[in-house]
Amino acid sequence: MVTGARRAILGVAGVAVLALAAPASAAELLSARMASTGSVFRVCSDEPLASGAGVARRAVTAPAMGWVTARLDGGRGDWDVSIFDAASGYLVAGSAGFRADEVASGIVTAGQRLTVQACRLSGGDSRAQLDVDFSAIDTTRQPEQLSLVRVSTPNRDRKEQLNALGLDLTEHGGPGYVEVVLHGEDDARRLRRNKFVFSSEVRDLAARTVADRRAEAAYASRVRASALPSRRDTYRRLNDYGEDMKRLVRENPNLVKPITLPFRTWTGMAVEGIEISTNVNQNDGKPVFLNMGAHHAREWPSSEHAMEWAFELVNGFRNGDARVRRLVGQTRTIVIPLVNPEGFNTSREAGQAAGAGNGRGGPVEEPNLVIPYEYQRKNCRVVNPDGDDPAEGNCQQQPATGVQQFGVDPNRNYGGLWGGPGATPPGGTPPGDYAQAYRGPGPFSEPETRNIRALVSSRHVVTLITNHTFSNLVLRPPGLASQGFAPDEALLRELGDAMADENGYVNQYSWQLYDTSGTTEDWTYFATGGLGYTFEIGPNNFHPPFQEVVNEYEGNTDAADAGGRDGKGNREAYFKAQESTANPTRHAVLAGASQPGSVLRLSKSFKTLTSPVLNEEGEEGEPIAFDDNLNVTMEPTASTFEWHINQSTRPISAPRGRDRTGDPSPPIERELQPPPPGACPGYFLEPDTRTPNCWTDQAFDIQPNGGGVDNGFAKVDVTWPTEASDYDLEIYRDSNGDGSSMNEGRPVASSALGQTDFETTRLGPDPTPGKYVARVINFAGGEPYSFAVTFEPPEPFKPGTTESWRLTCETFSGTVMTSQDVTIGRGQRQDPGLRSCVEAFRRAFASGRGCDRPTGRVFRKGLDRARLGRDRLDHLRRYRIGLRGRRNLDKFCLSDRRAVRIGYPTARLLQRNLGRRGRRSAFTSRKAVMVLTSSRRFRVRRVRVGMRPALMRARIGRRIRPIRIGANRWYARRGSRATLLFKVRAGRVREVGHASRQLANTRRKTARLLRSFPLR
Repeated sequence: MVTGARRAILGVAGVAVLALAAPASAAELLSARMASTGSVFRVCSDEPLASGAGVARRAVTAPAMGWVTARLDGGRGDWDVSIFDAASGYLVAGSAGFRADEVASGIVTAGQRLTVQACRLSGGDSRAQLDVDFSAIDTTRQPEQLSLVRVSTPNRDRKEQLNALGLDLTEHGGPGYVEVVLHGEDDARRLRRNKFVFSSEVRDLAARTVADRRAEAAYASRVRASALPSRRDTYRRLNDYGEDMKRLVRENPNLVKPITLPFRTWTGMAVEGIEISTNVNQNDGKPVFLNMGAHHAREWPSSEHAMEWAFELVNGFRNGDARVRRLVGQTRTIVIPLVNPEGFNTSREAGQAAGAGNGRGGPVEEPNLVIPYEYQRKNCRVVNPDGDDPAEGNCQQQPATGVQQFGVDPNRNYGGLWGGPGATPPGGTPPGDYAQAYRGPGPFSEPETRNIRALVSSRHVVTLITNHTFSNLVLRPPGLASQGFAPDEALLRELGDAMADENGYVNQYSWQLYDTSGTTEDWTYFATGGLGYTFEIGPNNFHPPFQEVVNEYEGNTDAADAGGRDGKGNREAYFKAQESTANPTRHAVLAGASQPGSVLRLSKSFKTLTSPVLNEEGEEGEPIAFDDNLNVTMEPTASTFEWHINQSTRPISAPRGRDRTGDPSPPIERELQPPPPGACPGYFLEPDTRTPNCWTDQAFDIQPNGGGVDNGFAKVDVTWPTEASDYDLEIYRDSNGDGSSMNEGRPVASSALGQTDFETTRLGPDPTPGKYVARVINFAGGEPYSFAVTFEPPEPFKPGTTESWRLTCETFSGTVMTSQDVTIGRGQRQDPGLRSCVEAFRRAFASGRGCDRPTGRVFRKGLDRARLGRDRLDHLRRYRIGLRGRRNLDKFCLSDRRAVRIGYPTARLLQRNLGRRGRRSAFTSRKAVMVLTSSRRFRVRRVRVGMRPALMRARIGRRIRPIRIGANRWYARRGSRATLLFKVRAGRVREVGHASRQLANTRRKTARLLRSFPLR
């Protein structure tokens, strides 16, 4: 057998790539079949277990220092896998997904004895295939020193030039600067050769990592439980995320359900999440809030906060929190904590080896050798500039050296605006394909982005947050300045401001940090209209000591409390996003008559254009057109429905501008003397050193629209005679009317161009009226300057293109009953008029045309296509035409104009018949407990519909007493697997069928069961 690492190497053409991408060595340690004598629920990563029920073990020894990877394929069911140090029981690595195929990878030392443990938790196959591979780390090679620097970028051109160098740009930046991770002296020389000025923020990230992990260990030993909803006090590892999600699903089956996205990562890992709502297993049309983490591997707090939000909702719901219960009832929340699990595991396990987590150091004695892996940003694609990339990835390639690192940046790979500025194209001189912002070979080329695309395309995600670190920013689309304002800029800004008021971050356009293309919300927003944001969590670290993660979530930070606020952190920011999700004025609603048991489908197909695609020389080519398909369903359960959806016209096709209603206000023009002579070149690089002796304030007012005034925009300009001077500009709301910018919180707009004789910025569209103050900063200069505020009319109205959803009403088997177009905008509520669908179902039921042909088959617990204990959705998919009754009763149409009726228990019925323990162990509300038919094709105990009661009693036993319910007499007879049921009315047998023996094992219980359904 060829190991995964070897297959990746053998698939690459070119010696140059091997020198960069290949691990020092690769070896197969074990390939074996694991046998389990049963399935037992347990947390497989807690400790080594003795072989026995549900557990299988193998022993291996690491040949050198490096990465060990265990791959388990258990077929069906749920298996987990863990690797332990045999001597101490220390967890080296683990994986605990929802299914039976797992990948666990961690770092070991030479000669370390290991125990690989596979646990079969439930169902499925009793045997699993286990393969254990090893990849060595080259301990003879001195790793580059990683450092963090702040680079001065006084204008947009310089930001673009810095982007083009392919360096490891962080998401931490602002007017006039961007912070960059340097991977050794070669990176620093690259900056100097291109005449960039920079200052050191962290001289040695390896030393910083060790110090942070010590602080984390001290925190974990100091507190019994943190203030987080989960009470954690250390960073999670890969297995922790799986175990936490499985626990939430297991303990809350009607509130939380698992999600496995369709595409495996390059190394075969599943991307998983959970969905949270009341009646979570119903497809009921609630609006969706999507909360994601870890697009970038090293940004551990991003996944922590996403996971904590799941605990926040579940805990609050179970504890009776009124706000949480309302929101969980009104919305659906999807949490995908690890969009890039393979990259995250690489970074996290390298950090674990350096001492991260659980308050103690790992087994690796030389942490500096693995710390470069800790700063992994991208996924684990093996890139090959000389030909096609291999089909399998490898997370144990050579770690970052200089500007170079393996993989693709998932947050530059989305189709929206892909290929434009702010992402690195393939080819060219190094770093090229190995750049930190490498965009990949094409839009949506990576499994991570295809997963999120599939998820968003099949849900109405009306609010989205993708969490990152670091910079204390709330970023909103667009990512490219050339795109101008988003059509929903006012709404995007309003929600962004509300969230930033809680966490203290700066709410701004994404391009104000620097131009980026191929990012998450630039596709999701422009393709669907759902409001999308990026959170850059924390001020100064990719993964700081864990206490800072707690503080950011709770709002115990200087930023959250700045400006007199008492911000509640990302917890409350997420609540603001959840409230917005529930607000129907921020999306659209379809409501009206519906057909229970039908499927409503909204679909739309269109072409999406990338940016003009930049090549390695910076030359623009033609944009790429690719197919996008939105396809979302809901399943009405009553005679009326309400479906919360995104608007039909995409923002990219929406009308722009508005009609003019008056004239702009007169301009404000002032000729001014130079700002104070104390220049402040460190204004942006060192904000803590700012003093008011190097700027002047200019107050101005924006008049409200109306009465003949129409200010669509307010343009603020500062100009001076020559480029020898350099001024910068920030605009603030003047909340107290004192004409000063001091203590006014965050600027609402700014300009820091550099190497020009002007600064300019624009407020709008339709800027908020009131008092403002402009801060003119003397970055370097001494010339007089002109200050002007010019009011402009609104952008002229452009009609754009009006788009429609295609709405179909279908059976579960896919037969389309009716079809129509629906045109609806944000904030609108519309009745699509589905009464024709209702009538189509009734006609089909009455005629028998299009209904299922009865099989006549009765067996143990089954009748026709129905079966006791089978899930409701499974039944719905097995029948074409269905009508929903009341109290969990479905009626399905047969071609002989008869019906099959299937009952599902209410919680009250289960409580009364089984008690709490029995209810949990035996059923949920989705499992069938009764199956009846009025078709003459079926015989139950030689009894068929239409038979006289006397003959029926003779065949089932004359001594059985009837149970009277209304005009019906019911007879029950216990069988070997089920209780047999017969309904008699007006002298004939009208229905025959089965009921659960647990719920109908006595006459009294049978009566309770029958009375719980409208069995007329």
